[in-house]
Amino acid sequence: MTLDNRFSRTPTKRPSRGTTGWCAAFAVALAAALAISLAPARDLTFHGPILQWHRDPATSVAITWVERIAPEALEAPVWRDGLAGFGYGDDDDRTELPNMKDNYERIYLANTFDLASVPEGVDMRLVIRYDDAFVAWINGTEIARSPNIKGHHAAADVKDWHEAQEAETFVVKNPRRFLKEGKNLIAIEGHNRKISSSDLTIDPVLMLGNRAVVPEAAEWKYLAGTDPPVRWFLYDPSVPSLPELPKAEESEWTAGIRPRRSNVPFEAVKIDERELASTGNPVFEAKVDGLVPDTEYEYVLMAEGREVKKGWFRTAPAVLTRPLKFVVGGDMGTSTAVPVCILAGNEDPLFALIGGDLAYANGTDAHRWYDWLDNWTEFIVGDGGRDIPIIAAIGNHEKHGYRVRRSDAPFYFSLFDLPRRQTNFTVDFGDYMSIVVVDSNHAKKVKAQTLWLNGQLNRRKDVPHLFAIYHRPAWGTGIKGNVDDIQDHWCPLFEKYGVDCVFENDHHVYKRTKKIVGGVPNEEEGVVYIGDGAWGARLRPITERGLERVGGRRYLETWASRHHLVTVTIDPDGMKHYRAKAPGGEVFDSYDDRGTPPAATGLFRNSAQGGPKIRN
Repeated sequence: MTLDNRFSRTPTKRPSRGTTGWCAAFAVALAAALAISLAPARDLTFHGPILQWHRDPATSVAITWVERIAPEALEAPVWRDGLAGFGYGDDDDRTELPNMKDNYERIYLANTFDLASVPEGVDMRLVIRYDDAFVAWINGTEIARSPNIKGHHAAADVKDWHEAQEAETFVVKNPRRFLKEGKNLIAIEGHNRKISSSDLTIDPVLMLGNRAVVPEAAEWKYLAGTDPPVRWFLYDPSVPSLPELPKAEESEWTAGIRPRRSNVPFEAVKIDERELASTGNPVFEAKVDGLVPDTEYEYVLMAEGREVKKGWFRTAPAVLTRPLKFVVGGDMGTSTAVPVCILAGNEDPLFALIGGDLAYANGTDAHRWYDWLDNWTEFIVGDGGRDIPIIAAIGNHEKHGYRVRRSDAPFYFSLFDLPRRQTNFTVDFGDYMSIVVVDSNHAKKVKAQTLWLNGQLNRRKDVPHLFAIYHRPAWGTGIKGNVDDIQDHWCPLFEKYGVDCVFENDHHVYKRTKKIVGGVPNEEEGVVYIGDGAWGARLRPITERGLERVGGRRYLETWASRHHLVTVTIDPDGMKHYRAKAPGGEVFDSYDDRGTPPAATGLFRNSAQGGPKIRN
């Protein structure tokens, strides 16, 4: 959001972020707000705040927001560097082209790769996801084109639409005729059928035999918004050095909190500051501790002595004396997520539990995070304007590339208040509910978390309401393969310690399993899995072939290709109510359960003990 507050800036030294002096600084800011000048000054641009419950939700909260002070990328049509894939409109692009729709219909990509020698008798393969069309050359020789395009450049004629659902392979025979030792150039044009097309995707990988000479998520040079010379594919373009734009001055922020509807003064809150990834924009975070459970609080955020945001929230109860409701989902996105975001707010839950793929920014696109923050603060709002806190797991679209390492997810780590700065953590609600968040091979490997997970569940085996959440499914609908590592290492622990429900995501559909042990229905000792991440991401079709591939009909209770969230209501008497709801509020799946007791000693089944297991 952008607030056109006309702040009078004072040339005073910025106070320390330490606790000392903050009460005085906040009091001065409040006093200044009463007599602030209306002299013109720069606009304040910030996104958020969001409230995070990654620690004790009954006594603490983290209020987080981002200020935009760094210069935006120049809009000039010059060659730039970006990670594949390229596109817009479908929440799966690493390099976003937000201005392409209605402005231009072609993008040009170039990359180089080195060969020590040119092998004989080895085919080359271009593996590419594309929407709608493309033409590709290597060293000036055309190697592949989609069947729906004639010509190239501005004279291209794209006949039909094409959706980038699965990667397609184009085999290039006898590549020795154009390859050379040393540096080789690959050039690709990506085309939309019409300038008004709703999306575009160009996501290539180049294979020589079994070797990826241009791997997935590689950095390419790209030109968007204008056309190069007609025979542009003969030359390796250069990326110019763009002039550094002046950086706006950072605002002086203060924050305060008090019980809602009280007349007591706001109490100053210490604000921590860090950079949002490498954007140059600061993330501000006011961490509040020592709150009273099941109590309403209001907060105020001020910049340069002017109030810019007020909000309120309710802490979680320490004891469950009345029904508690939260919403669960994943694979959100930005514009396409709005209908379910509105539904989430209308449900008026105590909090929201999100299982990854939040902004689809792929570890690189700050603008998607800005849009995601704006969506959250505008639409995911409870009754009376109450802020709804988030508990957020990591997904594959929080990072770029496919290596399991935290450095590829800079936005997730800089935005979220993670316990121990780790992607696996547990949030305890008094003694009545625990939520264990795990990382399904994004910043941490599955196997590396097993010992930790065993300890977390063992300590909470007597908690009446025990849940787990992560991104990639162990028991899916065949959209992709099931994750064997999770089946082997985590699922036996869920069964052993009687986890009530495991929330999975990633596949852009809805599913609910039977109570299962090792993939086999077992009403007495089994665990139910609900997912699979279709908050706003593009839906995928569930097919008989996919179901058969994973043995899904044996362990699935119901499935549907529908956008949704799940409401979970837990009663003081132990009953849990699960409702899958579509945008607009339609309930299309309903399930009630008193929970799964931990398996008795000697009845614990896992693969090492020869228990039944379904494999992909």
